[in-house]
Amino acid sequence: MIEYLFLPFIGMILGFILGRRISIRLNLWFYLPVGVIVGYLLGPLPYYNFPLSYSFFFTLIGLLLGNLTVREKGSP
Repeated sequence: MIEYLFLPFIGMILGFILGRRISIRLNLWFYLPVGVIVGYLLGPLPYYNFPLSYSFFFTLIGLLLGNLTVREKGSP
């Protein structure tokens, strides 16, 4: 199982790092549904039974989580 999810977790880590670098707040309620739709349209990688691109979805989750952890400038 871990060999199937290795690349999506690497994508999540990279998404988290990139999300920390974005200085504006991303609207979670916009990007999450749009990301699910785009992930569905991309389709699964080979050997997955779930009809969603894990790599794209995990990277989006990492990006949003990284962006949520950033403090706004001027806040203590």
